[in-house]
Amino acid sequence: MKASTLVTRKPDAHFLARMERATTEERDAVFADLAACAVAGDELAERTIRVLVLPACREIADSAGRGEALVAELVDAAYNEILDWAAQAQEGRATR
Repeated sequence: MKASTLVTRKPDAHFLARMERATTEERDAVFADLAACAVAGDELAERTIRVLVLPACREIADSAGRGEALVAELVDAAYNEILDWAAQAQEGRATR
């Protein structure tokens, strides 16, 4: 997925703001639920995960002085990491 297709819109901004105010446990629960839905084929859940990690990925790419290609790679890596973490959590062996 290209970073340019990951556009934050008004609903995304609202959800991002709510996640920023959430506790770590609340964020973990949201990511776990979204990951379970994404694994089951829910494209909206996949998109939501990607939107949630996008600001941090952009910040990392900006600090590295790299462009949108790095953002896209980071979003993909973060998405896969979340799915792996959620699978491990279901098995009772996840760590933060």
